[in-house]
Amino acid sequence: MKEDQPKEVLTVYGRSKLKMDEMAEELFSKRHIVGLRYFNVFGPREAHKGRPASMIYHLYHQMKEGHRPRIFNWGEQIRDFIYVKDVVLANLKAVEAPSGIYNVATGVGTSFNELIRVLNEVLGTSFEPDYFPMPYDSKTYQSNTQGDITWAKSQLGFTAEWELKKAIQDYLEWLKKNED
Repeated sequence: MKEDQPKEVLTVYGRSKLKMDEMAEELFSKRHIVGLRYFNVFGPREAHKGRPASMIYHLYHQMKEGHRPRIFNWGEQIRDFIYVKDVVLANLKAVEAPSGIYNVATGVGTSFNELIRVLNEVLGTSFEPDYFPMPYDSKTYQSNTQGDITWAKSQLGFTAEWELKKAIQDYLEWLKKNED
C-alpha cells in the first residue's frame, strides 16, 4: 500500500479514512498538515481496547491459556505489524516533516501463520493454528495490509527500528510483568 496509489475503498471504515486524507490534502497549501497512517500497531497498554486490540495480544492470551491460536483459514493473510515504540518515533519525526500523508509501517508483511510461529518461538511452545472459516465477505476483507514506507523514509526520516521477533519479546516481557 503506497501513499499515492489509487484508493480502492471496500468498507465504511475505509471511506472515512479516505475522506480524512482528502480533507487534509485540500489544506496542504494553506497549512502544515501531517497525516500518519498507522498499520497494525501492537504493544503495551492496549488491553483497554478489548476486541480491537492487536492480533498479537489476542493470540498471546490464547496460547498462554493453553489454547491453540485461532486464525482464519489458512493463515496466509498478511499484516504489517509495527511496535508502538516505533509509532512513537514516527510521531516525533512527524513534527518536523513536510505536509503529507505517510504510512507508519515496517514495510514487512507477516502472515498469521508466521506470526504464530514467532509467538511459539518466543513463548517456547509448539501450538498449531486452529483454523476457522472467514466470517467476512471476501470482497471487503483485506487479505494484505503491508505498507510501503518509501515516503516515510524520505520525508519523515522514519524507518522502524524494532524487528518483529524482538518487538514481540519486549512486549511479552511487559505483559508478563504487568498483567500477572
